[in-house]
Amino acid sequence: MSKSRLEAFSDGVITIIITIMAFDLKIPELAQNFSDKDVWQALLAVLPKVFSYSLSFVVLAIMWLNHHALFDKIPHSTSKLVWYNMYLLFAMSLVPMPTNFLAAHPTLPQAVMLYGFIMTLNSSGFLLMRRYVEIEAKLTSHNPKYHKSNYISFLLYFSTIPLAFVSVYLSFLVFIGIPIWYFLPDRLLKK
Repeated sequence: MSKSRLEAFSDGVITIIITIMAFDLKIPELAQNFSDKDVWQALLAVLPKVFSYSLSFVVLAIMWLNHHALFDKIPHSTSKLVWYNMYLLFAMSLVPMPTNFLAAHPTLPQAVMLYGFIMTLNSSGFLLMRRYVEIEAKLTSHNPKYHKSNYISFLLYFSTIPLAFVSVYLSFLVFIGIPIWYFLPDRLLKK
């Protein structure tokens, strides 16, 4: 399989995943004789959905950008790379499920744990693919900084699984902190 075909397939799958998540963003129906209070309550009811969608969207965007950056350096694909990529896409395709569950039950430890578990699968998929590309197949030069960054995010996401039962708020700090952490190095390099 050509590298460009694999990239195009991946882009299409990620686009569909984000579209599926967006379908859940609906403002509740208003009664026929609604008041201003009813409108505000309906808007407030959708805030957890907007928050969980935004969080997942940013994570998927970071993964898409990292995927693009990694594939930009790869000269060609291999059959193993195709399967590592398929695992990553499988993990990414699961993101709408915990996103919707988290939106419906933001303080439920099981919802937070499920979100952390799916994000752990995603980070493991990227970590395994980067390891294969850089270390096993040597399709690109090994970049310890990026590999370490992927490994740390994997460990942090994994920590949110048991942490959800200690404090859902600490898990949320990790969920929000990881995307912020991915933006910091670029900002620091520009300075």
